[in-house]
Amino acid sequence: MNNSEYFSSLALIEKFIEKGFDKLSPQETEELAQLSKRVELYEMKKYPMPLHASVTNLLESVMREKRINKSELSKILEISNSTLSEILNGKRSINLKIAKRLHDKCMIDGNVILELQTTIPEY
Repeated sequence: MNNSEYFSSLALIEKFIEKGFDKLSPQETEELAQLSKRVELYEMKKYPMPLHASVTNLLESVMREKRINKSELSKILEISNSTLSEILNGKRSINLKIAKRLHDKCMIDGNVILELQTTIPEY
């Protein structure tokens, strides 16, 4: 699968979803399943997740995807550069405010943040 096929597949998947799962014919249901598998395999190859996921990996991924540096990410998260550096170096955990900003401003699923950071202090 190439980029063009990937985006075409996503558009078709979206049409199936808009139609409603209960309104799909058996053929459409099978096509949706096949498209979903192909898209998932493509995404796993194109955007591999690190074996040991962590908040650090997540933040580095955000910077890569948004093509921003640490300073720009610290502004987005409304934290100091030194705080961000401590988090990236594993010397500090994210707190609830930072977790919420990651979710709200970087569109990171809250469940992912919680899974990566098992204890999030409220301070």
